Amino acid sequence: MPAGAETDDVYAALVAELARIALPTTIMAITLAAVGLFIAQVLGHAFLFAAVAVGLLASACKLALIVLQMRRLARGPLARKEARRWEWGQILTTIGVASSVGALVGTVFAQPRMDLQMLATGLLFGYCSGVVTHLSVRPFIAAGALLLAALPAIVSAAWGGGMSHGILATMFSLFLVGALQSVLSAHRTAIRQIRLRLDMAALARSDALTGLANRLGLRGAFDGLSATGNDSVAIHCFDLDGFKPVNDRFGHAAGDALLQELGARLRLLLAAPALAARIGGDEFVVLQPGVRHVEEAETLARRIVHALGAPYQLGTQTVTVGLSLGFACAPSASADLDDLLREADAASYAVKRRGGGVAAGGLGGAREQERRAGTMRV
Repeated sequence: MPAGAETDDVYAALVAELARIALPTTIMAITLAAVGLFIAQVLGHAFLFAAVAVGLLASACKLALIVLQMRRLARGPLARKEARRWEWGQILTTIGVASSVGALVGTVFAQPRMDLQMLATGLLFGYCSGVVTHLSVRPFIAAGALLLAALPAIVSAAWGGGMSHGILATMFSLFLVGALQSVLSAHRTAIRQIRLRLDMAALARSDALTGLANRLGLRGAFDGLSATGNDSVAIHCFDLDGFKPVNDRFGHAAGDALLQELGARLRLLLAAPALAARIGGDEFVVLQPGVRHVEEAETLARRIVHALGAPYQLGTQTVTVGLSLGFACAPSASADLDDLLREADAASYAVKRRGGGVAAGGLGGAREQERRAGTMRV
């Protein structure tokens, strides 16, 4: 993948970074109000008062947007479509602030007042440095803000006449080019850092050998399920019968190869949001959300047994292992992962003792209609 490529999760993480600029946004709003209103009062231009008002309104909207986005991020990461909507909010508010700064400094550099030009220069450089530092995660937003803020000053200074104004316009132009280059560099660095962070998080939730989820990944997937609706969630637990003899006869490398092939079969068998996890040496769990009838869980259990019970080709050797599988279901709105794991695990051990078959039965009492467990062995 190219170094600057943005996958959906990287893009969402970059947009999330736009919500972490409350302090610089507040500082810029205060500075714009102080400098802008002073310049507008000195020059007596109604246009400048309007420009400052637009900038302050856009700043207030940006701060409100940041607060709302931070609240949303507290509930979990953004999907790409949702991230795009938040990004548009940042685009529009940034346009408002940058246009205000550009109108203000552009007007000032058309005036002969050097003291006002010094204030405008400070305002412009402060804003542009903030853009480079905090908006570079979305380079087209940062580049647009830099151009809107700086180009009016460059044009106004160039047309202002005199050698000093020409030098100033040239300096502003060179600084603008440097700022745009810094934006691109900062964006590439941000992508590398975010991708590394996401990769580390994914590794923490994954089993290194099979590529399936681990206990942490299983917990995260379960906790992320929607608790609404009338459907149920099923947990399937199974381990491998005859796995130890494979290790003893062919070596641990063959056992690892078998587990890797088993993981690959599970990934082909399951479709999101179903998820498979390896929670021990030869112990596996399958999370099956969206179950409308317990028969759907039993059907998936049969498919798992059929797919994983087929022979495995390990080099020149063909081996077969058996499965002892138990499953448990509960309504999504009240399901508890630990309870489901205990019930499914108990069902898998029960079927080991019985020697095979498939069964589903209630747990009795008030929970009889809410929860069913099944067992399967091959």
